[in-house]
Amino acid sequence: MNTPSQSVFQQSFDLVIFGAGYAGFAAARAARGRNVLLVDRQAAPLSESGWSFAAQTGTSDHPLWREWWTMLADRGGARDSLIDGAIAEVLASEVCRTQRLSMLYYATPVAVERCGDLLASVIVGTKAGLQRLVARQWLDATETGELAQLLDARWKPAAPSAQFLNLYFRHANWAASEPGEIPAPGLRLTWNRSLWPNERRLSIELPGDWARPRRAWLPALRALHAERGAEVAEAVLTHGSVVPFTVCTGKTPAMLPVNVVQSESAATLAGRFDAGIGAWTDLHSRPQADGKTSDRPVELPAVAREEAAEVCVAGLGTGGACAALAAARHGAKVFGFDPLPFAGGIGAGGGIHYYYFGVKGGLQEEIDDRVREVMPFFGKQDQVLGFHPDAKKLVIETLLEEAGVRVQFGGSLCAVNRHGGRVTDAIMAAPGGAIRVRASAWVDATGDGDLTAFAGASFRLGRDGDGLLHAYTQSSGRAHDDKGKARMQMINYDSGFCDPTDSEDLTRARLVGLSHYVQAQYSASERPTYIAPAIGLRQGRQIETDYTLTLDDLIERRTFPDAVGYTGSHYDNHAKDFEFESTDAMFWVWICLQWRTNTACEIPYRLLLPRGLDNVWIACRAAGVSEEAHHSFRMQRDLQRLGEVAGLAAALACRQSLTSRNVSVAELRENLIASGALMLRETGEDGFGLRLAESEFQHASSHLAEWIEQLRADESSLALWRLYRAGKTAEPAVTALLDNPDELISWRAAAILAMWGDRRAEARLQRAVATREAGEPDREIANEHQRWYYVPHWLPAISLLRLCGTAASLTVLEQLAADPQLPFNARTATALACAGIARRGG
Repeated sequence: MNTPSQSVFQQSFDLVIFGAGYAGFAAARAARGRNVLLVDRQAAPLSESGWSFAAQTGTSDHPLWREWWTMLADRGGARDSLIDGAIAEVLASEVCRTQRLSMLYYATPVAVERCGDLLASVIVGTKAGLQRLVARQWLDATETGELAQLLDARWKPAAPSAQFLNLYFRHANWAASEPGEIPAPGLRLTWNRSLWPNERRLSIELPGDWARPRRAWLPALRALHAERGAEVAEAVLTHGSVVPFTVCTGKTPAMLPVNVVQSESAATLAGRFDAGIGAWTDLHSRPQADGKTSDRPVELPAVAREEAAEVCVAGLGTGGACAALAAARHGAKVFGFDPLPFAGGIGAGGGIHYYYFGVKGGLQEEIDDRVREVMPFFGKQDQVLGFHPDAKKLVIETLLEEAGVRVQFGGSLCAVNRHGGRVTDAIMAAPGGAIRVRASAWVDATGDGDLTAFAGASFRLGRDGDGLLHAYTQSSGRAHDDKGKARMQMINYDSGFCDPTDSEDLTRARLVGLSHYVQAQYSASERPTYIAPAIGLRQGRQIETDYTLTLDDLIERRTFPDAVGYTGSHYDNHAKDFEFESTDAMFWVWICLQWRTNTACEIPYRLLLPRGLDNVWIACRAAGVSEEAHHSFRMQRDLQRLGEVAGLAAALACRQSLTSRNVSVAELRENLIASGALMLRETGEDGFGLRLAESEFQHASSHLAEWIEQLRADESSLALWRLYRAGKTAEPAVTALLDNPDELISWRAAAILAMWGDRRAEARLQRAVATREAGEPDREIANEHQRWYYVPHWLPAISLLRLCGTAASLTVLEQLAADPQLPFNARTATALACAGIARRGG
């Protein structure tokens, strides 16, 4: 059992199990008392349930199966040989978490290290690169033999004999519905009841060699509507198989070291559970390796195969799918890969299936139009919030195929090679071994800037105050009945914090996220319909690029000569502790009170270009934005726009043998205007103009009187920000208000002076702290979380003192700290203020 302070890569385990499905889960349960690590390249405990949504369990007499079944049944998640997939995933994850089983997600085996006739260690590809796992014994519980393929080069996994997809429908009031087969050319469809009375299941049986199972969705849905149109007319498809449930027969045993066992395949969930226990029973009495850890460097593995393309897109998520499509449509030969088994990212598989701000148009609009075309088969528009995530998966996969993009799902980046300023090739960890990819142009759409970071680009990670990143979300689906109609919902909330560049911390975050869905009792309405396969990461690395977009750019609606699009949102930072945010962020939210204010600006091409690299473009949230600007410039539409620009630019660079910086911005803009991605309109649907005016800040002197008048007004406004940014130009007028008898006016003047580091603000800020000054009346609060954006004056006054205070402020801060009822935020702000005063020698 690993401890929080010790990495799994620094330990020696009794047993490492690859594959967290039913076989691996059962083996880990059977090996209780041993030091066991359960590893999976996805974050999918019991993926047969939570990702394939296989409902029929089969039977087992093993006590551990009965214990597991009873746990599910007692909470409402199992009955009559039927099991609810989302509940099974949640409870299995909770068993692993609470019983402190060591877990490692997002890790793919790519190489093995032997000691004689024993397996000593396995090299895995992770978000942090190649790392080594050490154990005495090993169990391959993956259905495709991910470890076995590395140990026996001649062994190949058996081809599936059949594949099953399961689609689930919710109806507010099902009429009499009899199970039965539904005719469909080339498909075997069965209509069944499910565990829940308001739910039905469409089972799709496919031949084992069906190449892209998701292509069967539309024919199956058309057949269902043709056969049972009246019955499903008011139903909504709430969830369906992310991957098919596969049945394999005739597996040939691999030639494995004596301390390695491969579990057998089985056609049922209970059968796989029994197979995992059987594998452990076979293994635990076998010889063991010495389990000695090693400090020797991990070397690049031999590759199983190579791929070559003109443009390689690393990550086919929100931005990457658009990048691959844009590059291919402009004549480039494109290879794209993604660790998930689908394209589309957070909107397709992260549970966030609607747009929050951003600017529409271009390639993303074409994708959205195609999604709207197939939406009637998934449910009526008023039954689905935004767009249907499964419809988007299907549409994007179809578009990529039509464009000729070669795709590798289940592949994650683990190493990059460069020559000078050019990336030459990359190593991808995938089932069956490492893959080397060679390309002339590269699009980093990994989300966290993995490709550019592996290539040596500089970056920032987390806010300056304490390194914390924006909260992540572990979203899920939910359905409810409203006014006689079934509706599909999504659950999106702040689940916690994690470092997305670290597979171990990502694993912890996934386990914690799923723990929030544990209930004493589940019901037809009070349950998650699915757990989003992709964890909702809002922030990771910010790569240093040729231009860094700032909060001021957004506030002032700045224009750029190399503009390739528009962005618009508000400062959507979910933090509660703005004393740890940058001073600009603290000032914008706590002083200007502008958290909700819409901001917008043009997107310069330069923020896609990582410094020091000549053939790489960034098409993800890792693009060149400041910590403050990131909270506005991270929306799905923003990243889809970056994807289209990056893919187009990469294709032009290949066609014309150019570097990223030599691509003609004029030609880029011509193509983007033609696609509608760069629409020159006067106003936008979200309340911000798309044709941006010249910044008022450039004419500070002519606007000074107007801004001072706005400072005197009851409501805070952009004027406070503009006066702060005006600096010396505004200093006499602002200083004159410091002793104004109106407390609100003098407070605002002191806050601006403090931002300039002016000690004349100190006395006014001390008074605000000493008297616990309340300040402005409460604003309209949309939800409880937003109370942290409208705080009493005395709290930001503490933070402002760290900018301008002297030793004279330490007395009032000491008196404040002596209050036993002082909120935690005020205590941390006080500590930071004292540190700031000491650092400046105040």
